[in-house]
Amino acid sequence: MTTIYYMSATGNSLQAAKHIRERLERDGQEVWLVPMDTALRTGELRPEGDVGLVMPLHFFGVPRLAEACLAQLELAQAGYVFAVLTSGWHYMSSAVQELTELVAARRGQLAAAFYVDLVSVYLPLGPIPPAAKLAAKLGRGEQRLAAVAEKIAARRPEKDSEYLSWLSRRIHNHVRAGRQKLDKDFTVSDACIHCGLCEQICPVENIRLTEGHPAWQHHCTQCLACLHVCPQQAIDFGTKTQGLQRYRHPEVTVPELLRKK
Repeated sequence: MTTIYYMSATGNSLQAAKHIRERLERDGQEVWLVPMDTALRTGELRPEGDVGLVMPLHFFGVPRLAEACLAQLELAQAGYVFAVLTSGWHYMSSAVQELTELVAARRGQLAAAFYVDLVSVYLPLGPIPPAAKLAAKLGRGEQRLAAVAEKIAARRPEKDSEYLSWLSRRIHNHVRAGRQKLDKDFTVSDACIHCGLCEQICPVENIRLTEGHPAWQHHCTQCLACLHVCPQQAIDFGTKTQGLQRYRHPEVTVPELLRKK
């Protein structure tokens, strides 16, 4: 049995988790996919058998939600523990080192960790690629996912290399220290139709609707799920995201990403 805990804002990490599940199920394994926010709310934190951790790279490190989930996850009796991190470009990172430490703190051992480059969704640093380039990146990502899934199915002990991890960790810690300000640049325009998807998709429940409009509550992870899910593109982050294409992995639906009740 394998339990895969995942966090996904726009579908990249969920697609990775689903791909791994499909590969393991071909070997007759029972595989459970559990959103990290759901695990924290329901207490589903004592997995049996092997354990997977699938998440995006956030500010060159582990997302705060994943840290919170791992802080309570019981891993002393876990078998093969693996991690998959999705990103736009992963070579500057400290996430594997961080995950190794976090898993060890829960009396487990991180046997394997892999990066899968898909599409960067952090629009303040750049737009989503044009259609042809996007399709090519996703195609390469699927090939990489297939290779990673084979290694996981074989329970191979292997960790991808990281570069400039010392600098990555300094940046990551700096961002964490100022997390109460991470949502200060979000804005919502008059195009808002009060659908509430932004509130429902936020993995850390940082959005409340006030007279139908989103209001951010200052414990944001800056995953940008709210920005990308808005059907009217009414949400922006500063001025650099205005008019830019939004993104969701083409194999993942909006309902799959919404916070589970």
